[in-house]
Amino acid sequence: MNASQITRKDLLLLYRDRRTLSVLVALPLAFISILGFSTGQLFNQGMKARTYNVALVDAADSLLSEKIVAKLRDMKALDITNFSDLSAAKKALAEDKMHVLLYIGPTYDERVGELALWDLFHLDEGRLKDGLASLDIQVESGSFLANASELVRALVFSFAVQTIPQSVLDKYPKIKLSMARAASESRKSLEDHLEERQPSLPVDGGPAHATTNIVYQVLVPSYTVMFVFFIVNFMARSFIGERDMGTLSRLRMAPVTRTGLMIGKTVPFLVISLVQTAILFLAGKLLFGMSWGPEAWLILPVMICTSMAATSMGLMVATLVRTEAQVSAYGNFLVLTMAGISGCMMPRTWQPELMQQVGLITPHAWALIAYDQILTRETPEFSVVWKCCGYLLAFTAGFFAVSWARAGELD
Repeated sequence: MNASQITRKDLLLLYRDRRTLSVLVALPLAFISILGFSTGQLFNQGMKARTYNVALVDAADSLLSEKIVAKLRDMKALDITNFSDLSAAKKALAEDKMHVLLYIGPTYDERVGELALWDLFHLDEGRLKDGLASLDIQVESGSFLANASELVRALVFSFAVQTIPQSVLDKYPKIKLSMARAASESRKSLEDHLEERQPSLPVDGGPAHATTNIVYQVLVPSYTVMFVFFIVNFMARSFIGERDMGTLSRLRMAPVTRTGLMIGKTVPFLVISLVQTAILFLAGKLLFGMSWGPEAWLILPVMICTSMAATSMGLMVATLVRTEAQVSAYGNFLVLTMAGISGCMMPRTWQPELMQQVGLITPHAWALIAYDQILTRETPEFSVVWKCCGYLLAFTAGFFAVSWARAGELD
């Protein structure tokens, strides 16, 4: 018996175990579907990137305040809902029906009327140094959306500074007239400049996946990598089952080398892992509308290297454990811990810098870095992808070396 015969035997056994094979695909699909549904993008594949619901209370109700509101309505990332009553808006915010509350106070026009020309050129020193509070404008949000309120606050202040100069210049008719003449004289040269200038960026806003279904560009590779490494448990249980039945001892007495035995036992699970990954990525494209990126062929080497790292790790665990209980305890702990610190459960960019560095001790992290380059970047950096593949192969060699050293104690 040689390695190829061992491979055929194990493939036949795995093929007959349909329940195990279905779990390897069904579980990650269930996780991806549930998390995708929680983002609100499962049944609306054409949906744009998430918008923030803004509850607007315009107590000023003037032409000046309407200028700010008009600019906010032009922002596709904001969905403005008018509220006539501040208490109703705060209730909607408390019930999470709204993400941010924007209140333009009744004295907004009065505050703008107090501004002088000097205030417009010295924002950090003049009457506008307190930001929106200087204009009787407030922005609130829930504790989990503090960043959203900060962004809305910056936008509103920026729009206010853009819309109030005309009112301030009305106090200085001579300066206003001089500025109008200067603007008229410079307009012609500006138009000539714009005609000569060639656009350097595409006008379509970049790749489609940058604004649609971006959640699946993260969820699909993250949970695919996580569940690919669950092959560790199946491999370990397979070895224990054969050892308990005495099959492993008979295989070791057959005319096959230790390396041949290990390869023959590993290849079937490598095939299963590759099929699992291919099905999950295909499901991501067909069911969730994810993009495979501008260089889709790069997925193949990353897929192969990741599966090799996972199966070699499974082989290592199989040579270390002795009982089913140890597989459940050590295998699950190892797989879940590595998935947690690598970024499978939470995007690596959300993790603290220290945790991102710690995660690099796992093959999961290198696989996710490679997939991030391929799936979410307009132009993947090839050197980063090959570097990640190199690290995955290094993990493979390390796990296989430990397995080879421990293979003599399999009986």
